[in-house]
Amino acid sequence: MNIADAINKAREQGLTDEEILEAIKKQNPDKEAAFLKAQERGMSSTDILNETIKQDKKKEVPDVEPPESFKNRLPEKPTEESKIWMRVFVTIGLSAIAAFSFTVLYRAFFVPRLEPISPQVIVRETRIPDINYPLIKLFPEIDDIQRFAITVDEEYLLHLRRILREEREGEIIRIIAEDQREEVRTPRITDLEDFFGVFGVDYPERLFEKINKDFDLYVYTGEAESRLGFVVPFDRENREDVETIMRLTWEKEIEKSFRSLFSFFDVEIPVTEDDLLSTSYQGDMPRPVSIRYREGERNIGLYYTITDDRLIFATSLQAIQTLIDRYYELVK
Repeated sequence: MNIADAINKAREQGLTDEEILEAIKKQNPDKEAAFLKAQERGMSSTDILNETIKQDKKKEVPDVEPPESFKNRLPEKPTEESKIWMRVFVTIGLSAIAAFSFTVLYRAFFVPRLEPISPQVIVRETRIPDINYPLIKLFPEIDDIQRFAITVDEEYLLHLRRILREEREGEIIRIIAEDQREEVRTPRITDLEDFFGVFGVDYPERLFEKINKDFDLYVYTGEAESRLGFVVPFDRENREDVETIMRLTWEKEIEKSFRSLFSFFDVEIPVTEDDLLSTSYQGDMPRPVSIRYREGERNIGLYYTITDDRLIFATSLQAIQTLIDRYYELVK
């Protein structure tokens, strides 16, 4: 017996629709929720039973819910906003596909193919320039040699400043700078003309006709602050010419000529029309030598002397006296 016949038979027996519906709920607990929902929506027990009979006659799956309830289960129509976003996403996707396709075609037809580059080993021969024998006596147990390479003038100043600031006692450091600037084809040892160029020192026009460009640069560390000095050789027969150039030509402008050098030490040498002062020093030598000088601040100044074949320059009296003694130790 189907459910429609069971409902009609129960009515014939005199049961009310409410009693029949309660019996169906008990026999079909899984449909109780659907019946209650229908009642909440305003359907009476009679309406629910009639709808159940109708559904049973159509041989459909029994569903006590009213047909209107199926409308709530249908998917909602997309809103205008969702349609717009869908168009945006579709447009972006198509644009990305088009851009990728264009890139592939462009690279395939217009970008040249790069051949792999094999690494090559370039071998360059580097020559280390030789240095001359020192122009004064050096003692290995207390003295030192500092050698460095420069590719620009500023490196010369940086290395020199570093060496001057190092704390040492009672020694002489020979400074050797290798010139490795781009315009120099073969590395070489910097000379006095290079030194003057780095510090912007002006010198008499005929100076290098009488003295050598090769020179020795030294740092003297026997004072509270390290001092600088250099020794330049010349031929003995040129001594009078060297003295003439120094006394009659260079001394007139020597304070201005070395202004940049002493700015490096943060010292100013006074410019005056007075002649340089003179003092003598003998030490262990058989006869004294004359030292010409102009003194500045912190016992730093211009000091030079001319021996038989050397021009010796230093930035303090003690430094030039030490260089003179070392020169005598070499030639005695």
